[in-house]
Parts: sequence; C-alpha cells; structure tokens
Amino acid sequence: MHQDPQPGGAPAHDPRRRRWLLLAGIALAGVVIVIALVRIGDGGDAEPDASTGDTVEAPDDRGAGADDGSDRATAESPTTTTEPPPPPVALLTPTGIPVMVIEPTAAGYLVLTPCGNTVEISGGEPIGPVRVVIDPGHGGPVETGTVGPNGLIERDLNLVLSDAVLAELEARGISAATTRTDDYMVQLGVRVELADALESEALVSIHHNGPTWDLQDTPGTEVYVQSESPTEARAASVRLGGLLYEEITKALGTFEDVQWSGLPDGGVKRVLLSDGTDTYALVRHPDTPSALVEYGYLTNASEAELFATDEYIAVAAVATADAIEAYLETDRPGTGFVEEPRYYNPTGLVIECVDPTLEPEPEVPGEPWDEEADGSEEAPDGDTGDAPDGGGPAGSTEGETGGSPEAEP
Repeated sequence: MHQDPQPGGAPAHDPRRRRWLLLAGIALAGVVIVIALVRIGDGGDAEPDASTGDTVEAPDDRGAGADDGSDRATAESPTTTTEPPPPPVALLTPTGIPVMVIEPTAAGYLVLTPCGNTVEISGGEPIGPVRVVIDPGHGGPVETGTVGPNGLIERDLNLVLSDAVLAELEARGISAATTRTDDYMVQLGVRVELADALESEALVSIHHNGPTWDLQDTPGTEVYVQSESPTEARAASVRLGGLLYEEITKALGTFEDVQWSGLPDGGVKRVLLSDGTDTYALVRHPDTPSALVEYGYLTNASEAELFATDEYIAVAAVATADAIEAYLETDRPGTGFVEEPRYYNPTGLVIECVDPTLEPEPEVPGEPWDEEADGSEEAPDGDTGDAPDGGGPAGSTEGETGGSPEAEP
C-alpha cells in the first residue's frame, strides 16, 4: 500500500537523512579530537599527575636563545656585606678602671693598664671617642701630691673636683672621660695615650699647688700650656689655658675672707726645663691640646680651709666647665697670658706602680679543709700562726711592677 509523504518534510525513513546525520556526527567527533590535540600541543599550564603527584611542565617554545632577563637581574642585584663594628678605643673595666684598648683578642681585649703594662681582659664598657678628657692629678699611696695643713690630700681633692667637672660637662651635653676613677696611680704616659686614643679636643689636668708663697688679695691660679706641640695644637693649648684662667680666677674671686698665695709671675705660662722642653709630661707629650691647672695653694691654710668645702667644689667645677664650653664653642682668646717662661727642673723620681684590679677574679670552687690531708694543726688560742713582725721575705713588695713614671708637679 502506497503512503503519501509527511506534510512539509522528507519521509520518515528517507536514506539521505540518515547519511547526513552520520556525516554530521563524524565531523563533530573530529572537531573534538582536534581541539584536544591542540591543547596538548600548546602545553597549556602544567597539570599535576593525579596518580604520582608529579608536575608535567610545558615545553619552552621561546627557543634556546630567549632571554627572560633573569641573568640581568642577578648581575644587577646589589651585594650587601655587613662590616663588623670597629673595636672600642678604650674600656671601662668591670671594676671601673678606664684603660686604652691596644687590640681585640679571641678572649677579649689587650689593654694598657694604669701602670703601663699590657694585659688581656674579657671585656668592659666601651668609652669614646669623647670631646674632653679630665685628668685628676696624682693618685695612689705614694703619689699623693700636696697635703694641706688640715690634712686634705691633693690626690683626693683633685679626684673630687674632677668628678664634679665631669658631671657638669655631662649636664651640658659635652662628652667627656677621665683618666682616673679612684685612689690608684696612673703613669703620666698612660694618661696622655688614653687622651690621644679617645680623640679628644682638650685634655685638662686638675691640680692644687704648693708650697705657700707670699699672700695676696687675688687667687694665685696658674695654668701651664704647651710650647713644643705643632703650631695649631700649641695655639689651641694657649687659648684653652687662657679661658681656664679667666673663668677660674673670676669664680674664686667671689669667695670673701680668703688670703690667697701666689707668685709674681703667675698666670697662663710655659714651664720649661733648662733644655727648653716642657717640664710637665701632661703638656709635653700629648697630641691633644692640653692645659694643667693649679687652682690654688693647698699648703696655704686659708685656701685649704676653702678647698675642703662643697661650695668650693661646686663653684670651681662650674667655672672649669664654662671655660671648656667656651673653648669648644667660641673663639674667645682668654686672659692672663705671661710671655716669659718659667724654668723649673724637678728631681727625677722612681716610684713603684701597682696596677689596680681590672676585673674580678673568677670564683674557683674550693674543697672543705682537710686537717689530716695537709698535715696542719689548728693554732692554739691566741696564736694566729702568722710569722712574727718582719718575718716576710726580705725586700718583698706586693704586686711589684717596677714602673718608673715621670715626676708630677
């Protein structure tokens, strides 16, 4: 039986329609395969392999000569190296002694001791550089300096005044250090080397004079300045001395009822040996501009009484700091200059120098005393077991170093 075609289309079982659908399906499958192959060929982003966890990297299609700038970045990157800090020029030891550092060592520092010996210490508080070094004259059981009628010892007075000057300078923001912190001897050459190592702009040595000369109405202050240093340092020393003399005599002149002692040629002056070199080591040796101040005459009873007061220390410290500040910050010339030098040849002294303790001795655990082990017996009551008086080794000296510093004024 013959059927009519469906309205508006091909018959339901038309062979041409089936061929067209088959060809379309094959074409679509081909397109999908081509796209997949293109993605694999381009490399895309590397995908992790789920089975192994490894990463499959895409090939580099830029060629062997391609430059991504990484070499330039490496070459142009700045190289930074950290320099170790320089060693300190000086240290305040654990026991409070200022010492100059010679060089660092594996265990600490090699330093110059107050007696001029070279020893190794483990460390300390760094000092310097500073603008000013204050030097308390004398020190120790032998180098006492002048002694007043009231028993006031110059070495102690110099130290007290020096500490007050240091405090006054610190309050003004002027960095300063000292050559001596307690009652021990410091060789003159060591004081000078410490001041030079600290790169200071001024070294002021503090002293009180003797013996007593004629009495007068004005302070007999004297300041000794350099004569042999290079021209620039010598001129700076003279100006420093003039400012110290000006400020100190003005301040001391405010004290009433004091009979002062002095010499007719007192003032700011050069004191020379007969060969024309500076008498005093503190002005002869340093590269640092220096001045040695004799504030007054401790051997004079009237002045010694004043010097023992807190008021004197406070007034003299402020005057000294005023002079130092003027030296550092102004061009003022100072006053009191004496043209003619004084010639003075002190007798050379050889003084034993014993270094102070620079750091505590390490504690060594001891064992209980065993009477049987060492064969000793306890001394009877009232007998300490010490040798009789004078029983020590003949000529023995505790801590002898054989130092021979130059004489101080």
